[in-house]
Amino acid sequence: MSTLNASALLAAWEQGVYEPPLQRALTLLATAAPGTAPEDWAHSSIGQRDALLLTLREELFGVTLEAVAVCPQCAQQLELSFSTLDIRVAAPALPSNDVSLRVATHGYEVLCRLPNSADLIEIAQHPASAGHSMLLQRCVQEARCGDHATDPAALPDSVIQAVMDEMAKTDPQADVQVALACPACRHQWSMSFDILTYLWSEIDDWAQRLLRDIHALASVYGWSEGDILALSARRRRLYLEMIGA
Repeated sequence: MSTLNASALLAAWEQGVYEPPLQRALTLLATAAPGTAPEDWAHSSIGQRDALLLTLREELFGVTLEAVAVCPQCAQQLELSFSTLDIRVAAPALPSNDVSLRVATHGYEVLCRLPNSADLIEIAQHPASAGHSMLLQRCVQEARCGDHATDPAALPDSVIQAVMDEMAKTDPQADVQVALACPACRHQWSMSFDILTYLWSEIDDWAQRLLRDIHALASVYGWSEGDILALSARRRRLYLEMIGA
């Protein structure tokens, strides 16, 4: 994955503003790796996608992450600071898209693949109540009880849970939980961390600041946007300091 220059990242941001959040992830990855189309990234597992977004975040903004959480017990606000290394999961080698996971439990045998962005994008177009069933239908390739084929929608809850557990075990980066403890009441809980939402918020803030900087420099020096973007971030900052912006 190559480091994005300011012009390419700004273009990706402009495109992503008009896209659903799930599509933004594919736009960012395709921009960072021009040889791979968004459609190709769509078929990577969610954990693979998020691991690459985490790498992109490190290249763009560094390894330190800051966040705010509210204790569900006493409503105390916590300011968090942690590293990308703290949430990068050491995962086993993932199967390729055409290799199935095999889950045998409670007399059933299920062949399935890991969920991907294409699945989530499709499911997002339907009522939320249908999401779980649709994901199961898309990811389960074959289900049998003994010698008899079984409709994935008819699988017992215990079998479905076993399938979900195997998916989570195989692709742990897909669901990152941050352990928290409240210093006020000592309540302990975990918070889900979504790298896509976090990174997009940072890129959105960065892009809006950059556009304000471009406006200030263009107004004083008459430079084009392309000329200003071609400057290094340090040189842009020095020029801004000289004009008091």
